[in-house]
Amino acid sequence: MPFPFKRSRQHEPAAFPRSILDAVKAFYATERREPQYKPKQRDRADRKPGAHSTRHQRPSNSQHHATPAHARASVRHAHRIMQLPTEVLAHIFILGADEDIMFPVVVSHVCRAWRYIALHTPALWRRVVLDTRLAMWGQRIPRAKAVPLDIQLAPHMAMAHLAYYNYVQLCMHAVLPYVHRWRSLEVRFVGYAPFLWNAALSGCCGHSPTIEALALRDLILVYPENDDTKEYLLFNGYAPRLRRATIQGIRLAWAPSLFQSLTYLDYTHHGFTHGAQAAAEVLYILQVSAALEELRLVFPWRGDTASRYALSASFTKAVHLPRLRKLALHIDGPDVPPALTYALPHLSLPSLRSLYLMSNPPPRRVQFDSVFLRLRAVLKALPRLPALSHLHVAYGWLDDRFVASFLALLPYPGTPHLTLTLEGPHVTHGFLCNALRGAGRRLRSLALVRCDKLTAEGLVDVINRLSGTHLRSATHAFPAIAALYIRDCSVLDWRSLLWLQTIGILLRVWEGGREVDLRPAPGGLHDIDMTAPL
Repeated sequence: MPFPFKRSRQHEPAAFPRSILDAVKAFYATERREPQYKPKQRDRADRKPGAHSTRHQRPSNSQHHATPAHARASVRHAHRIMQLPTEVLAHIFILGADEDIMFPVVVSHVCRAWRYIALHTPALWRRVVLDTRLAMWGQRIPRAKAVPLDIQLAPHMAMAHLAYYNYVQLCMHAVLPYVHRWRSLEVRFVGYAPFLWNAALSGCCGHSPTIEALALRDLILVYPENDDTKEYLLFNGYAPRLRRATIQGIRLAWAPSLFQSLTYLDYTHHGFTHGAQAAAEVLYILQVSAALEELRLVFPWRGDTASRYALSASFTKAVHLPRLRKLALHIDGPDVPPALTYALPHLSLPSLRSLYLMSNPPPRRVQFDSVFLRLRAVLKALPRLPALSHLHVAYGWLDDRFVASFLALLPYPGTPHLTLTLEGPHVTHGFLCNALRGAGRRLRSLALVRCDKLTAEGLVDVINRLSGTHLRSATHAFPAIAALYIRDCSVLDWRSLLWLQTIGILLRVWEGGREVDLRPAPGGLHDIDMTAPL
């Protein structure tokens, strides 16, 4: 008896055969590829009479894979730059991004391969130059992924005060959430507007772990026209990887947890204090950053006068800088500020190799500026320099009596060791004769930069005086210096000095920023008459 609730199969559609299902699966599962080249159909008129007998024959293997010549010519060969490894291309892109901020966008629009490389190279997008295109930078920052960022804010022109303040605050607000990823921060202001540092750094100041700069290595803060005396404590006082700092026109709280690991410091005093107080501030900075290897120190000119006992009550400790190799003292004003002479006696520089005494060049309309009047006070304040091997004296420091006394104070290890560089129009024949009279055998090489008043005849006479003989006529010449470097000296005819190479003096010449090739032509040195007068 049939079950009453049993379904009837009379109206069900017939099931598909297995062969049809297999055919459908094979059709969609198999990738269909069309042949890249389809041979043209021959006309019946071009066929040979015996073609019908071989029409149904299967072609051989060699005939089946044969490719016509015009088909091989149509194949597009890849450019050789595509043969470079991906790592090499990515490194080239990164180098280009250092020169042009839009370079990553340009290379990502060349082809699919380059776009893939650009989008998968986070270091290519690490540089962020803040400007009005904040929407673009908001899209580029995520492409850097976890790579530390290089942040730069440097407006090219000044604006109205309120607009300038709002612009700076908006730019810094866009990158402040990534402060823990900053590898470098560069802020440079052009023109004047009040409270610009407050607009740029207010988000970096405070007592919160979220603003600590854990990856920061380079810090540049420059605003020469600042008049805000506020003192800023950056990044909650914590930047363990900070190694380089350039500071000008801002007053910072010099916390040890922030600046104690510096190896390079370019510090221009803010100028809100002067004299002994400014010297005490700088000495405290150097005491905190005792690991410095390079130091550039600038005191702004305030027109104050020196006092003999001004520093005794404010700072009495000696500052020891055991790793300092390079020191540059730069003067911006018409004379040496007293703060510099107050600070120098408290420094201990046992490993100093290079000392640069720099000042601004004179204006073009002035033939040459006068030298500083307080150089004698600097000479008395200088600490002992037992390891000094390079001395650079420029412009306002070029006093012949100062240079002669300085050279006489240097220790003499027994062999020539000092490289002396003189830069400025003050260098003449008389200047060299007076300045080098105390050099003795300390001088190893002499470099002359922009000495527009010095002639070749005067320079040769100075070298003869140092050597104690007339080098060109001597049978066995022993010159007092081993090398002579000449850079951009318009009056000095270096071609008449080529004979110095024959007596063992290394001669190198630069003109227009490029070094001159002094290698003689074949037989050129034999054409020089050693007995002819200069």
